[in-house]
Formats: sequence, C-alpha cells, structure tokens
Amino acid sequence: MQISGHGKVDHLAKLLLGVQETESSGGRRSDARAQVGKDEVQISAQAKELQRIRELTNQPDPGRTEHVEHVRRALDSGTYDVSGRAVGDALIKQVLTDAIL
Repeated sequence: MQISGHGKVDHLAKLLLGVQETESSGGRRSDARAQVGKDEVQISAQAKELQRIRELTNQPDPGRTEHVEHVRRALDSGTYDVSGRAVGDALIKQVLTDAIL
C-alpha cells in the first residue's frame, strides 16, 4: 500500500488541522493560517473578577494567623479549652452552609 498524500482523507486532515493549501496565481501555495492574522484572547469581566478574588484569597490574613498561633501555643502548653457547645454550633453552621452552597 502506498500513501500518496492526495485524496479525501488527506484533504480532510488538512482542513481539520487548519493547513488548507490553495492554488493562487502563478502556482504558488499559501497557508490559510498565514492569511488569517494573529490570534486574540479576550477575558470576560467575570473571569477577571474571579482572578481578583483568587489573588485576594492567596494573601495571608494576619488575624487568622494570629488566632492559629494562639491556639497552637495553648495546645502545646495544655491550656486549650473549648466548649462542646461551641464545637457543635460550628459543625452545624458548616453543614448548613455546605448544604446551601
């Protein structure tokens, strides 16, 4: 079997890959992609807002960092005390929040 590079399959592959060659005056071949110009990317306002929010969430929160350090010191010293009611309330709040979102 010999593959000549001509025929329906070859033509379809060129179309799918965007490499359609055309005969122009003088027998010169040109690439269809070169005639289109350069590609452009447009980012929607919603995508920009999501990007801004992601950047904000990656920034450290000094208040949270201080609270975590306080809890860590209390755990290390054995003085950390939390009520069961506070833990239960936090769990219920988290479950309800997850169910809504």
